[in-house]
Amino acid sequence: MGSCPALWHARCFVRSVVNPSIAIDPRASLLIIDDERGPAESLRMVFKEQYEVFTAPGGKEALEVLRERPIDVVTLDLRMPGMGGNEVMEHIKRLDPDIEIIVVTGYASLDSAIRGLRHRVFDYVTKPFDVPQISDLVERAVARRRATLRARDFRDRFLANLSHELRTPLNAIMGFNDMLTDQLTPQLSQDQRDTFDRIQTHSRRLLTLIDTVTVLNQVEDGEYQIIPVEFDVREVLAWAVEHFTRVAQEQRVTLSALVTDEPAPIKADRDKLERLVSALVDNALKFTPVAGEVTLGVSIADESGAIAIDVCDNGIGVPTEDIVALIELAPSTVLPKPTVHTGLGLGLRLASELTRLMDGELSVRRLDNGGSRFRVRLPHESSRRESNAHVQ
Repeated sequence: MGSCPALWHARCFVRSVVNPSIAIDPRASLLIIDDERGPAESLRMVFKEQYEVFTAPGGKEALEVLRERPIDVVTLDLRMPGMGGNEVMEHIKRLDPDIEIIVVTGYASLDSAIRGLRHRVFDYVTKPFDVPQISDLVERAVARRRATLRARDFRDRFLANLSHELRTPLNAIMGFNDMLTDQLTPQLSQDQRDTFDRIQTHSRRLLTLIDTVTVLNQVEDGEYQIIPVEFDVREVLAWAVEHFTRVAQEQRVTLSALVTDEPAPIKADRDKLERLVSALVDNALKFTPVAGEVTLGVSIADESGAIAIDVCDNGIGVPTEDIVALIELAPSTVLPKPTVHTGLGLGLRLASELTRLMDGELSVRRLDNGGSRFRVRLPHESSRRESNAHVQ
């Protein structure tokens, strides 16, 4: 007996609800930012049937909307009281660099065009705007935004699968290596023991690399949230020394923490601070020669109770141009040329991003002995300020 068409449609509807992969995409969202009510209302009337439309008379209100709900495309006026359009543009791209921005203004200038290019503005429209033109621009901006989100989702799933596929054999290699080392130690020569140590060291480095890529991906997508707790930073340094002791011994590098009896209290995300310090210590060990030293320290930076964490080494040093490129560039930026120092990049990028998340400042200084000092300055309690990174 044939299926009833009405029943077939009902089944398709149920399947589309149960299985999101065949459901129709939700309506795209559009945020109109303009202090002039006339143009803002005109745009709202043009797009309200096709998109989910929100309006904001200024930058402060727009950022509140952006923090509360996902937005695909923004139309932005440049001349507004209070927070100007260019400043709003910068905040939007910090919240989500892939949001498409269409500037709608009657005051376009060369300076605003240059800033727009820097922030990857989708296009410019002058007032009074042509409805068919702006409709076409918004439609194309939505299409590019959706393509970006699909690519981001594919990347996330690919990295998650890749991480799992790589971790499983690596954990087995490290486990068997430890077991063989313990069982065969009395029979091994010094060269053989060194070989087993090298296997373990390089396996750990590869595991750290996998973890770094995963965390960086989460940070860039805004999925890595801050959970502040109160603790003493000296405990994190002690943990880092213990965590990297075996690696330092295998590389014949002296690793120590120079701390005083003075407490170093902070209210921050302990897990992220541990990852941040780990990234800096791992980077220091990687570029410190045999018989070298890596030293950790902490101090009260100023009267506000801000904390300064130092990771110093006497290694090969990092060229200033490489430091600037690796710390100051946005996470999605591709370096203009590969660095000559193999492996340099992801750890420092992660350190920079975690410092930003905790409202801190990461600075680097070349030392007289040829090494480097990485300093992380963190407020006593996070206030969610935008961080800076610079070279001294």
